[in-house]
Amino acid sequence: MPVGETRNRLPRHHVGKKLLTVLLTLLFFGLSMAITLNLKHVGEDRARAQNHLQSFITEVTVQEGFEYQAIGGRSPLQEVREELAASRRRAGDHLAEAVPRGLPAGVADQLAELTNRYSRIVDEEVRLLSLGQNEAAMELDETQVDPTFDEVSTLLASTSAQLEIQARNTQSLSDVGVLLTMLLSLIVVSVVQSRRRREEVRNQTEREGEARYRTLIDQSSDLVMVLDRTGRADFASPSVERLLAPVDQGHLDAVEAFAIPSPIDFVAAVDPLDRARFSTALQTAAPGSASSGEFRVTGRHGTSTFQVSVQDLTAEPSVGGLVLNAHDVTERLALQSEMEHRALHDALTGLPNRALLADRFDQALRGAERAGTRVGLLLLDLDRFKEVNDTFGHHHGDLLLCQIGLRLAGALRGVDTIARLGGDEFAVLLRDVHRLEDATKVATALLAALTSPFHIEGVEMDVEASVGVVISGEHGHDAITLMQRADVAMYAAKAQHVGVFAYEPGVDGHSATKLAMAGELRRALEGNELVLYYQPKVSMDTAEVVGVEALVRWQHPERGLLFPDDFIPLAENTGLINPLTAYVLDAALARARAWLDAGRPLQVAVNLSARNLHDERFAELVARLLAAHGVPAALLQLEVTESAIMIDPVRARAMLGQLSALGVRISIDDFGAGYTSLGQLTTMPISELKIDRSFVMMMTQDPSNALIVSSVVDLGHNLGLTLVAEGVETEEALTALAGMDCDVAQGYHLCRPIPAEAFDIWCAGRTITPMTSREHPSAPVGSSPGG
Repeated sequence: MPVGETRNRLPRHHVGKKLLTVLLTLLFFGLSMAITLNLKHVGEDRARAQNHLQSFITEVTVQEGFEYQAIGGRSPLQEVREELAASRRRAGDHLAEAVPRGLPAGVADQLAELTNRYSRIVDEEVRLLSLGQNEAAMELDETQVDPTFDEVSTLLASTSAQLEIQARNTQSLSDVGVLLTMLLSLIVVSVVQSRRRREEVRNQTEREGEARYRTLIDQSSDLVMVLDRTGRADFASPSVERLLAPVDQGHLDAVEAFAIPSPIDFVAAVDPLDRARFSTALQTAAPGSASSGEFRVTGRHGTSTFQVSVQDLTAEPSVGGLVLNAHDVTERLALQSEMEHRALHDALTGLPNRALLADRFDQALRGAERAGTRVGLLLLDLDRFKEVNDTFGHHHGDLLLCQIGLRLAGALRGVDTIARLGGDEFAVLLRDVHRLEDATKVATALLAALTSPFHIEGVEMDVEASVGVVISGEHGHDAITLMQRADVAMYAAKAQHVGVFAYEPGVDGHSATKLAMAGELRRALEGNELVLYYQPKVSMDTAEVVGVEALVRWQHPERGLLFPDDFIPLAENTGLINPLTAYVLDAALARARAWLDAGRPLQVAVNLSARNLHDERFAELVARLLAAHGVPAALLQLEVTESAIMIDPVRARAMLGQLSALGVRISIDDFGAGYTSLGQLTTMPISELKIDRSFVMMMTQDPSNALIVSSVVDLGHNLGLTLVAEGVETEEALTALAGMDCDVAQGYHLCRPIPAEAFDIWCAGRTITPMTSREHPSAPVGSSPGG
């Protein structure tokens, strides 16, 4: 081959090598560029994915905060629902953005499923709270909400750690690509700029995530730690530092808390009684599962209870230890304890209530049966307590009940139980009683404890009570029977005015049924089972309704409608007549006010008992009720029998004088059947005489009765009194009374006692025909619905 040819070929060969080198360089450059760009995009996506995951973690934690505000009653439930819905939407958006940027779809699905389950449970909890079912909501919080949130937190921590590892691996590969690219001088500037842009994005993402995470952790009261199985921590959230820091150290900066200078021995902070359980939880924590429990932790401000969850993440390079999450449940436990206390204790006095008494009663009976002893039960009821409320108001009555509860409790042993059953009724459970005399002595001691006056806001009050006594074995073997017989014994004590009475069947003519009915009557007064019927009083001249007499009926839940003869004597004998009269007065004046507002003022008459006339505060009660209902005193008439006056004429005259001074009208009921002298009639402030029905009903058959009625009418007119004939049951009687110039008639012929609504209908449908204009005596004055 010629030299010239060889020389000519060498250049071409070198050119080919250069071209190949250039091509290889370009190929290497392209590959390096492609790898570098791909790694750059992957790194940026991973950083953004981690950013979105951190935002997702923030929203889940925010949701847990709103749930805590709801269960603690700190925020309106509607506001909580709205905030939860908004937070869940934001969380869903962040999770959806994290998937295409490197978050595995399977992990995202698992997170979505777990957070959706957490959301459903929280929604159920909020629903229960909105229905007032606080106990059910708290139980759901303990059994489902908190465990599910712990699962969510654990999965989020694990996922975040995995993304961090992937981001670090991507960073390593990217660095290799940069080193390879740096071998090519033509792309050094491009690689540097690419890395700078990628670093800026990553740093910005990290700064935002770290700031968000730092703010969230710094403000949260939850404890987050990474520790070993001995309980020593090399990472702790600021809340741990705030909890364990000495009182004089002050508040630590959040950044300082992320890198503590020396390990924290968290076990030392756990209450000594809980340390063994806590150490066991650390030792038994295993990968893939979380162990949890409640532990008391002592910090700078005292001891608090935390719900603690521990998970083993030792195998995770980014964690390398046990992850502890702790949530302070002290307030929740205190609220739960308070609700349990309220359910078993009286809200006013703080004493055990009927439910707690029943539980302790059953326990005491079982214990007594095993020990061969007995259980005593004392039922104590205050005498005339309603008069305290009527005279001084319920505020003074409540304060008095509280002081009575304290005084009674102070007279008992520590093993005994005193409970308030309601109203002014207390029960005392005596354990280990051997004889009936032992229980009776305790009852006597309780009455003695009440003898000293009570001082209520400057008012001195004396209290009397009646106590019924029973013991197991002798008076019954179960709680229900003993309670019933103690109730019977208590009302026997009231009836006989003996203070303390031990149960005896049929004592003093009072059957168990009758005495039990006294207890029912007292509860009927409290439960508004008594109703008023009204019987009209019709003018003989105009046939107009000039007034009504209020007559009480008892709408018994089992026996039906009971008439006064069925329970008024019982009220007289058991001291309930004064509360009963106050009840009737209050209801009658309320009805008088309604008629007055309707433009139809009617005088309402209420019957009094002899006990009312002997009650020194009765006039004050009447004045207060008149003022409370805004009824003129002239529209109230009080009827009192001759026999009631004759029990103590001096006191009766004084009380009637006080009532008359108020402007109230006074009527003598059943006149002619008693022994009131004419001299007494002239000295008493009365305005009306009601002729006894026994004379009126028989006057058309017996001339002597007609003469008595006529004489009483003349006598009353001479004294300037209004005459009312009650017991008018026939047209003949009505005609005869008209001929005697009687003023007012009342009786079944005109109208029976009927409820207020029926009375209004009766009045609206009447045809008024005055007796003075009648030509035919058979024409009725008014109709009688139902006889």
